[in-house]
Amino acid sequence: MKQFEDKAAGQALSDIWTSIEWHESTSTLNLLITSMAELTFSPLSPGLEAEVAKITHGENQYVLKVWNKRSKPDVQRQYRLLETLQRQKIRVSEPIGYGKTEDGHAVLLTRHHGTPVTKVSPSIFKKITSVLADVHRLPADGLMMKEVPKYDFINYFFSGIEAYPAMKENLIYLVHTADMKMDRIIHGDFNLGNILEEDGQYTVIDWTNGQLGDPRFDLSWACLLLRIYVSDSKSLTFLYKYQEEIHVDAGELEIFEAIACLRWLLLDRIAGVPKYPDTMKNVRKIVRNNRFLNENVEL
Repeated sequence: MKQFEDKAAGQALSDIWTSIEWHESTSTLNLLITSMAELTFSPLSPGLEAEVAKITHGENQYVLKVWNKRSKPDVQRQYRLLETLQRQKIRVSEPIGYGKTEDGHAVLLTRHHGTPVTKVSPSIFKKITSVLADVHRLPADGLMMKEVPKYDFINYFFSGIEAYPAMKENLIYLVHTADMKMDRIIHGDFNLGNILEEDGQYTVIDWTNGQLGDPRFDLSWACLLLRIYVSDSKSLTFLYKYQEEIHVDAGELEIFEAIACLRWLLLDRIAGVPKYPDTMKNVRKIVRNNRFLNENVEL
């Protein structure tokens, strides 16, 4: 039965591929277009925002992302951002082309860079945090900034919070207290699922939320997800390795952890987030131990 399901999924992906109107292309994309009969398509695990597929052409593999859910990203700007980051020697997805399907859904084609990180260690965290720190160090001036959007923080990361007035009030207070500095490139969703490993090299993918922002939020979101889904000790190791690159005051990070936690709780309410047997227990522990959330969050 699974064989037939995979075949049907592959055909559906093939149909999407042939319907794409490409707005930017490379020699690699042109080769793939003219080699349609030689391509194989297989679905990858979807995210909250898009469907994802792997395209194989001989020994080469690519990733096609189709935003066919509620998210409507500026895929052209994401493509340009990837180009810019590559020129700065940051290990990100190599952009191949972008466009839209006949249904108007944005698509982005990148090179495949391995498999998501599932095992971690201090040495692995050292490599991963080095990439994140390199991103945060990039100067916020010059031609590069034309490719990096700047959004209102609350409107972008907390869309839908109006339905939860108490949470919004808490958030506004925290953002004001944090004295956010929106002047550096951030990834916006840095987590192990968005880091691929291939032959000992680590590549950061999914730059949908890439923008000018505060690196402390980027760091705190990554640490929060490690606390929720892995362990406190692994989260601390990640933080320590980042601190070897860029120092951040611990008191500031507690505020940003509270902001990140509110975002996770909002996503849980409006879109659903992955949950495992210990997930909510871990979240309750984080809320209980963060002095900015103890009396303000309902789980």
